[in-house]
This record gives sequence, structure tokens and C-alpha cells, in this order.
Amino acid sequence: MSIMLRHEAREFEGRKGSSFGRATITGLNTLETIDGPSQLAHVIYAATYEEAMQEHYDRLGWGRYNPLPGVTDRPYDRDELEQQLAEFPDDAELRRLNGLEI
Repeated sequence: MSIMLRHEAREFEGRKGSSFGRATITGLNTLETIDGPSQLAHVIYAATYEEAMQEHYDRLGWGRYNPLPGVTDRPYDRDELEQQLAEFPDDAELRRLNGLEI
């Protein structure tokens, strides 16, 4: 079974922009320090960054995502899952998709 991680799309109030990436509390804090408060737009769960980006592109109607071979197509590992489980303890979907008790 592949490890699935949480990815978040965020919209920023202070500027007309957005971000998308693997969800981490540190990353969110950094983005909000730079760009101000944000609102969660949507969450995508995927086994690789490439897979998450393609789903994000599909959702926005942007066509084909151009991946970075050997970088974005690597499967996530257990340490990355453990970090997300610690940072998002109430994310039942993250737990369910990874075969963990809810």
C-alpha cells in the first residue's frame, strides 16, 4: 500500500494569490509570515507530489502538470506520514487512506 499524504491549496487574503503543496505546519507558518493570513481552499491526498499536482491542475482546468523526473515522482515515506499524523491529528481521511484506525 502506498503512503498517502495531505496537500493543501490556500488562498491569501493579503494578496491575490494562492499556494499548493504538501501540508506542514512549518510551511503554513512561513507562508503566512510572508503573505499574511490564508484560507484553506481544498485538500488533496496523494502518494507523490506529482500525483497531487496533477489532481490540483485537473481541478483548476490547467491541463498537464510538467513534473520534475526523479524529484516529484518519488513515493512518500513513513517518516513523512508520521510528521503529518503528528501535525494533523484530527485528519480522519489521512488516517483512513493509510489504513490506520480512526
